[in-house]
Amino acid sequence: MQKPKPFFDEVEIGSEVPPLVVGPVDRNKIIQMAILLKDPNPIHLDRVYAKERGLPDVIQQGPFNMASLYRVLTEWLHSPSDIKKIHMRLANNVFPGDRLTNRGLVKQKYVKDEQNYIVCEIWQENHNGVKTITGEATAVLPIRH
Repeated sequence: MQKPKPFFDEVEIGSEVPPLVVGPVDRNKIIQMAILLKDPNPIHLDRVYAKERGLPDVIQQGPFNMASLYRVLTEWLHSPSDIKKIHMRLANNVFPGDRLTNRGLVKQKYVKDEQNYIVCEIWQENHNGVKTITGEATAVLPIRH
């Protein structure tokens, strides 16, 4: 079931973006993504190599993680074109078996050039509550009333 589209006059500072849970992360999908991205880095492919570098397993590629954080916004807004600016920072590694929750929180609202903007803090966290990505997104919203 699709979430209701937010409206500028109904969204409050502190409003939560409905979370999106993905996972568990699948090792085979990590390998597929490495092929798709033409990323031969063994940190994504070779468990022994990863363990030799102090990691518990291979790590999932950052762009794959960022895509699911972006998706939490597009599902809430119903349109990727409503996102006007987005910045993400990879904070911690994602491993096979991780369950990821993508979240957002409205932290600012303003009107500029007759457009209604919201600014959201966005982040992704694993099943242990560790943030794997942090960031900020600016989007435009329509007015309902």
